[in-house]
Amino acid sequence: MSEPNYTILLADPDPRARALLAQHLASAGTVVLQAEDGASAFKIVNERDVRLVVTELYLKTGEDDDLIHAIRRTKALRKTRALAHTIYGTSVDRDWAMRAGADGYLIKPTRPERLRYVVSRLASNGVPSNLPATSDTPVSRRDSLSNALADLEQGDLKGTSSIVFGRTWWQQLTPPQQSIYRKRAKRLGVSLRSDSMLGDHFVEVRGPSRADQGLSTERPESPYRR
Repeated sequence: MSEPNYTILLADPDPRARALLAQHLASAGTVVLQAEDGASAFKIVNERDVRLVVTELYLKTGEDDDLIHAIRRTKALRKTRALAHTIYGTSVDRDWAMRAGADGYLIKPTRPERLRYVVSRLASNGVPSNLPATSDTPVSRRDSLSNALADLEQGDLKGTSSIVFGRTWWQQLTPPQQSIYRKRAKRLGVSLRSDSMLGDHFVEVRGPSRADQGLSTERPESPYRR
């Protein structure tokens, strides 16, 4: 009997939703773990070799932190992918998920074949994936500001209007280093913005959109908060 391809974790407060997801994904040759809240999910992902976390939005970890954001802030979990699979389908919810560090975003209910495709793509790929999402703001991911600017300089990422990166990482740079990045961005005609909701090693490249003007780090009220 062959070994499973990878381990995924399903984090959802609804036991019926978890059971259905596990049933859909069982045929993908994976080990499927389950957690009912953010705190237990974060404990599992720190103890087990989890390739991908499929989670509902706004699950707290017990440290006043959303599960996806907590994963992104943990250096030991840099290779762990996170898929927001959620009942929340507004552009605000989607923007929150992506700014917290999600690699993909799907709105429930999702066709089983679509879910299996996205899970397989994220779990088998070592870099963040540019998956279709429900927003008019094109977003792609890069693992560093240098790589994002280099892609722009080479003619890729056309239509980019801004690059958003982790505020903690930016504050650790010296003023001369920050100046170099600003000059490169100005030459390319893009704006640079830091955001406390993005992990140190995660960068968002955004295209022009009406929604870009209204981005906020304030997350919507979660029905699972206590």
